[in-house]
Amino acid sequence: MVKNIITIRKEGLFYSVFDDDALIFNYLFGYKIINNRCGFPENAFNKVVNILYEKNISYTINDEKVDFKNKNKYKHYLTKAIDKNKINEKIEKLKDKIERLKEEDLFDLLNKIEDIINEY
Repeated sequence: MVKNIITIRKEGLFYSVFDDDALIFNYLFGYKIINNRCGFPENAFNKVVNILYEKNISYTINDEKVDFKNKNKYKHYLTKAIDKNKINEKIEKLKDKIERLKEEDLFDLLNKIEDIINEY
């Protein structure tokens, strides 16, 4: 069975989520992912659970479980998070390549990119 619920773990003054849950947290809250993990401080807990509740994303913390059953949007937000993560990875790879270009090549490339963007 595929996981369909965010698992939040309390670790001292912080809470943590891992793996796919971390991708969702990065997507929703902008929390940075380090070693497949996102963390947030205790004082952000209410904000986090309120948003999860508003977005109908099932979650569990300690012994408390909020399950939206058929209305659960976990998979929906995971798909969006994975897509955003792929885009961010491509952007980072492009940035690395761009930074290695000679100035005159960079100027030409930026002009081409600007032309393409202006077409949209």
